[in-house]
Amino acid sequence: MAVLFVVAALALWIAPSRQTSSAQDGIRPVGPLISRGYTDAPAGTAVIAGDPASGGVIQELRVVDGQKVKKDEVVAVLSNYSKADVTVRTTEAELQKAKRQREAMVNGYRVAEIAMQEVVVKSAAEELKLKTLEMTRSGKPPDQKQLEQNISQQSLEREQAKLRVMKETLATDLAQIDIDITITSAKLDQARISREQALVRSPLDGVVVQIYSRQGERVSASGIVKIVDMSQLRVLADVDELHLGRVVAGGKVEVTFRGSTTAYRGTISRIAPTVKRMQRIEPDGGSSTDARVVQVEIKLDDPTGMPQVLGRETRVTFL
Repeated sequence: MAVLFVVAALALWIAPSRQTSSAQDGIRPVGPLISRGYTDAPAGTAVIAGDPASGGVIQELRVVDGQKVKKDEVVAVLSNYSKADVTVRTTEAELQKAKRQREAMVNGYRVAEIAMQEVVVKSAAEELKLKTLEMTRSGKPPDQKQLEQNISQQSLEREQAKLRVMKETLATDLAQIDIDITITSAKLDQARISREQALVRSPLDGVVVQIYSRQGERVSASGIVKIVDMSQLRVLADVDELHLGRVVAGGKVEVTFRGSTTAYRGTISRIAPTVKRMQRIEPDGGSSTDARVVQVEIKLDDPTGMPQVLGRETRVTFL
């Protein structure tokens, strides 16, 4: 009986000791830290939707799945492009017409008319001087002299007034045509912006990995295309928060891709500042449990051998 009591007491002592040891192992695990991950390019991925004001229908789709595109290359044309292009061409014609009119004003017949009128005014001024000199030497009655001199003076003033009106009219017309040119130029800039908004361009060099909307369809809520810069592929691994003490930025890892035994060396470039919850399925296929994990981003030291595939499963060993 006493033996049974001793065995039971020993069992009760060993059980909590094992639990404590197990909990400590969870906090300070022994051996290499291994995690599963996948390839992605979070910093090099762009989903293009286009400007909503440029029409909701794709008039022309210029890319196919897997096609490589350059930055600023047109990948799609929206339905408002034709209308915007006509507006641009019409406004360009209006602007050219206004500029030609202005050039004609400053270099055409109106400037020649003003130059001729200046000659007339100069001649009238000379004639008045001669008339004044002649009147001082003439023996005509004073009132007649004054009358003839007044006539010459009025003739000069009339020609001067005509010249002034011609110059003021030209200046007013030039000011108006300059305003018209400014307004038309602004209208053209806006028309070009509207036309450009109807062109969907790639914001980066990359590969078309998914097409959400086809030619003739309305732009879906998901956008038009998804483009990925494969040079920015990274390995993203989920690490249980219990093991965060073993993961540091700049730390080294070893990565193998599913279906390959080749190991690649890499460096931890970023550790997510937040913890996310996910469900972990038990190995025996039983009930799943909640897990709290932190995403770790890894950059391969030599990315040339990295498979250019999104979502490729990996095995990451933290060294």
